[in-house]
Amino acid sequence: MEGVVFKRLDGVYQPSVRGWRKYKVRETTEAVVGAVSGPLAAPRSLLLGRYDDRRRLQYTGRTTTLAQTTSSTLAGLLAPARPGHPWTGWSFSAGHTGASRAGGGGRHRRSP
Repeated sequence: MEGVVFKRLDGVYQPSVRGWRKYKVRETTEAVVGAVSGPLAAPRSLLLGRYDDRRRLQYTGRTTTLAQTTSSTLAGLLAPARPGHPWTGWSFSAGHTGASRAGGGGRHRRSP
């Protein structure tokens, strides 16, 4: 849920008048950059994960498309995936829906 839209109890709908208010839900958490979409030198988005109770990196989501300046800044902080990266062989969808096990090469992750 992105948020809630509300109005005063005694308020009525009036076309073209801003009488409604929106309360946006803002929940944050920390995540690990487990991979990127696009080339490591110019990432388009970050694929994020969190460690579960057994210390396995689990995919949790992705960022929106990165602005060019953000991409350039992050490129200097990213490193190629090390052998044994837990997401090697995973395929990430183009949308924000998740990841699945598939054939393919390794992904990139940030060095710890």
